[in-house]
Amino acid sequence: MPLKIKVSNKGAELTSINFNGKEMLHDGKTFWDRQAPILFPMVGRLRNNETIINDKKYTIPQHGFAKDMEFKLLKETENNKIYSTESNENTLKMYPFKFELYTEYVTNEDTLTVKYKVINKDKVEMLFGIGGHPGFKLDLEQDEYYLELEKQEENIEFMEVEGQYISNIPSKNLLKSKKIIYIEKNSFINDAIMIKNFSSKKIFLKQKKDNKKVLEFNMDDFPILRNMDCA
Repeated sequence: MPLKIKVSNKGAELTSINFNGKEMLHDGKTFWDRQAPILFPMVGRLRNNETIINDKKYTIPQHGFAKDMEFKLLKETENNKIYSTESNENTLKMYPFKFELYTEYVTNEDTLTVKYKVINKDKVEMLFGIGGHPGFKLDLEQDEYYLELEKQEENIEFMEVEGQYISNIPSKNLLKSKKIIYIEKNSFINDAIMIKNFSSKKIFLKQKKDNKKVLEFNMDDFPILRNMDCA
């Protein structure tokens, strides 16, 4: 059976990824109340949720506000869904730019492609970040899996989390054979595995027992990939 998805108008968030009759997406109830939020106009958390833009202070919540906005369904076919939202009075209080945000989901057999399009409706430069935060269900205990990067990485750096923020103290290098990250029972005890300065555009989740590929993430069309975290 081909891959099927369901999407909520709130946040244009995926609520189901079903492949071969099996649900692959987190239920949004256990441990975490989200499933696959879209992170915009920023990824991560600001100190005290505050930033200064053009000499004025703004408050932006963790991972931005798109995840809580209502989106319109513009197009729906068997294999394609396109959603959109735009700036309004509330967003301008948090982020002083006018924008349109489009999210497109395309399914093809065993592949789900997610596309983001951001249009700057202002006449000034608009700085933003965008990202995905999908949660997937696994059949085995987490220490039965490992992550494999597409390429051998010479300059990769791991980042440590201190409280709610990224620490200035470098984290232990978890890379084996320059491309493998083993997942242990305590790997996410301090939130996430975060990496930067890597060249790979693909990362694979595999089972340790037989090296079977469970998931493949392809980020090839992101021109600037600042960092990646897995939790």
